[in-house]
Amino acid sequence: MNIKLKNLFGVLLFCFIITSLKSQTRTYLSGTYADTAVDWEFKMSEGRNSGYWTTIPVPSNWETKGFGYYTYGKDHKDYKTKPEVGFYRHNFKFNLKSDKRYFIVFQGSMTETTVVLNGQQIGETHIGGFTEFKYEITDFLKNGDNLLEVKVLKPAKHPQVVKAERIADYWLFGGVFRPVYIEELPMNFIERVAIDAQMNGDFKMYVYTDISKEEISISAQVFDSNNQKVGKSFSGKVFKNKGHLEATLKDIELWSHEYPNLYRVEVALKQKKKTLHTYKQKFGFRTFEVRDHDGFYLNGKRVLLKGANMHSFRPETARTLTKQDMIDNVKLMQDMNFNTVRICHYPPDAEFLDLCDSLGLMAMDELPGWRHPYPDTIGKKIVKELVVRDVNHPSVVLWSNGNHLAHNPKFDQDFFKWDIQKRRPLKNETKTGDIYKNYSPDFDIVKTNFYPSYNLLKQRLFEENHIVLPNEALHALYDGGGGANLKTYWDAIEKSKVGGGLMIWALFDEGLRRTDMNNQPFHQGNNAPDGIVGPNGEKDGSYYAVREIWSPVRINEDKITSSFKGKLTIENKFDFVNLNECKINWKLIAFETPNTSASGFRTVATGKVNEPSIAAGNVGELSIEFPENQPKFDALTIEVIDNQGLLVYEKRLLLEKESVFFQTSKQKKVIQDDKNPFLFYIGETTILFDEYSGVLKTIAVKGKDTGIKNFPFIDVKRADTLKIKPNKKRVGEVSVETKDDNFIIESKNHNGFEIMRWTIKPSGELKLDYTYSVEKGVYEYAGIGMEVKAKAVKSKRWLGEGPTRIWKNRVEGGIYDVHAVEKKINIPGKVYNQPEFEGCFAPWQWAVFHMEDNLSIGFQNNSDLILGVLNPINGENARMASWKYPKKEGFYFFNVIPAVGSKWKKPTEFGPDAHPSLINKSLSGSVSFFVNWNNAKNDNKTFKISIE
Repeated sequence: MNIKLKNLFGVLLFCFIITSLKSQTRTYLSGTYADTAVDWEFKMSEGRNSGYWTTIPVPSNWETKGFGYYTYGKDHKDYKTKPEVGFYRHNFKFNLKSDKRYFIVFQGSMTETTVVLNGQQIGETHIGGFTEFKYEITDFLKNGDNLLEVKVLKPAKHPQVVKAERIADYWLFGGVFRPVYIEELPMNFIERVAIDAQMNGDFKMYVYTDISKEEISISAQVFDSNNQKVGKSFSGKVFKNKGHLEATLKDIELWSHEYPNLYRVEVALKQKKKTLHTYKQKFGFRTFEVRDHDGFYLNGKRVLLKGANMHSFRPETARTLTKQDMIDNVKLMQDMNFNTVRICHYPPDAEFLDLCDSLGLMAMDELPGWRHPYPDTIGKKIVKELVVRDVNHPSVVLWSNGNHLAHNPKFDQDFFKWDIQKRRPLKNETKTGDIYKNYSPDFDIVKTNFYPSYNLLKQRLFEENHIVLPNEALHALYDGGGGANLKTYWDAIEKSKVGGGLMIWALFDEGLRRTDMNNQPFHQGNNAPDGIVGPNGEKDGSYYAVREIWSPVRINEDKITSSFKGKLTIENKFDFVNLNECKINWKLIAFETPNTSASGFRTVATGKVNEPSIAAGNVGELSIEFPENQPKFDALTIEVIDNQGLLVYEKRLLLEKESVFFQTSKQKKVIQDDKNPFLFYIGETTILFDEYSGVLKTIAVKGKDTGIKNFPFIDVKRADTLKIKPNKKRVGEVSVETKDDNFIIESKNHNGFEIMRWTIKPSGELKLDYTYSVEKGVYEYAGIGMEVKAKAVKSKRWLGEGPTRIWKNRVEGGIYDVHAVEKKINIPGKVYNQPEFEGCFAPWQWAVFHMEDNLSIGFQNNSDLILGVLNPINGENARMASWKYPKKEGFYFFNVIPAVGSKWKKPTEFGPDAHPSLINKSLSGSVSFFVNWNNAKNDNKTFKISIE
């Protein structure tokens, strides 16, 4: 076989992937995912590359393949007179069987789709871009060559559908963006099933068929994940194209997000003793309840739903995903200890829900629509398409009846009509909307109102009597990231008798890579960068904060002492899992030092914990047995791996001890200048202090100015409208003395400092102890600073929590380690170079900055100061997702740091943790400063060696 024939054979084989699913045959005309898409012929009517026939991969959104217009929020202004229309053609061969029937299935096509096969239109034009639809093509399909023609309108013709699907705060796409296949079925077949499998083993199933003859019967057998039969088979009759089967099965394993146990039912359609068709469906036994005025219950246990809103999106392929994309999405959410995802604004790929079923993630499945509802007739049809496709997923625990103002109360009954489990359809309400307006169902309304302030959330949780589930909360625009104040909100939800959970807006920044914008992620200003993570999963501080706050395990202790007896208090916050089902490992670690070039730590001892039996919701004791010959270590690490093998918790408990971090020679001598008592020499370093204030004026190395100056100066920002009165300078109270080979410079009552004491040690350590005072009031931040040019700073290493920065209302998530970061530009929503270099970092013990000209400077934290690094940059038009921070370039040592807001809320609306800090007493700190402490005196010689 020559190469061309081989390639042709491969393409044909790929185009006609044959898979067996539910005992029917699928022949894919398209690819199955973004990375297996198959080229069809294509012509675009308007915009880029329009007016001629070429090819396009299917499935795909045509914007990502160079066609049409990029549209966000609403369609192109001339869409009514010059609509974007995609014309598809696909030639394929098919082997017909006379005893079979054939259906063509489109899993997703935006937004109006007309299908023509061999010159004849198949059915009516399908309206709606997000739901699956199919047509029977038995009478149109030919044996041999066939021509499929598809016409897709990006904007719908129906004005109300345009309002529902095409006016929205997200990217609007066009095209056949999910797979297309032909389904082969017997002449009489089972169309679908709808299953209700409860926690007590009660199994009920509707079986929908294409026939309703009296001699037709159905039978079913349930199998477990090991393909073993569960119970006996059971049977029933078909009446009016619908059969009803029931059974009660014993000793079943329940499905939950912590135990995603799945079963399979095989249904046989029979005529007398002849089997006409068999149909297979996976499902899970579980009971999910909405108990009005109480909460959500899964298998009889009250659960809080914790997660975020997710669109189907990738920067390169838009709504068309790969299988790995979908797996990565679930894994990403599980890494953050989510138990739920709100699949917002439209349903996902069906396969994504398969993954939620098998990996363990509850889901809210949503009817399309953003600010406007569907018209009644079309909307009822789309509700049916949504529910019929997804009804059997145990992961789907709630429906969403549209988003924002797209709710149509008439559709509630359609959800109940098509859902055998009668899962609750939620109304999603805006920030300020009245959720009860024009809506009075037979059940109590779940309070889903978006973006509540902390005070409003408390009112709903503790003064009202409706389940509270803000389905969009803590907007994650830029560096607030959804983690800011999550703990405050979550603590309140946990304490409330009607707390239902919380969904962060949103999972990803949705930056589309545009070819007309250097292929960089474009976020439509501040509209689309709303994610906890970046468009390709880049993690900022909120990722780590969410992971810690929602961890199902918590250890109360933060530090240990040399007399540690191996006992720790551990809290089990799982919903069902006993801690004896988890693996708990411990490590003794020794951190790298400022004198090394490495980051991280060395593991000096490891072991396993005999997992205690601590039931979900209880607190117990963890016992650790260290080795007899215990090595020296800096911290104890505890890792908890859950029953599914996921690392859900890691904590490092520091050993409290006296530590020498900067290893410096004590042989050096501090020389005081003969003429200027405030000028000192330590080796090749020259240090000059201000004689009137005691401030470090400049530092030079080998006679060259380092650019370090003016340390310390006080920098504070009041949160009220009062102006800060300038501190009056006082002169004449600066002293210099020697003590134990140290020089001590002491200043009192200068520039706001009550006292400033420098201790210059022969080792090269410059230790600063200080106390300063400000007027009584509330402050965004308060601290001292050192002037340094930002362009001179190249990288940093530090021992402390990281790797990301913190804010006053987002201190969770850091892991104690020696972190190392090169300085790179990072602009939220624009340039993604996580972790961010600039900002506030704490707690920390030492930090080293490498500067230009091979200069190294180090700091040692002798108190509880927060390290401030240069000046963090915010994203474009941050609205209220902003912070206060000093404008002067340099390093800072804060006693008080600022909070960060969200897009729709100032920090002050987030509760006490985000309020400015009251300062009514003096502030103090102690920090040591080192310059080139670990450098050789003489430059290394470089020798050229040649070998003949």
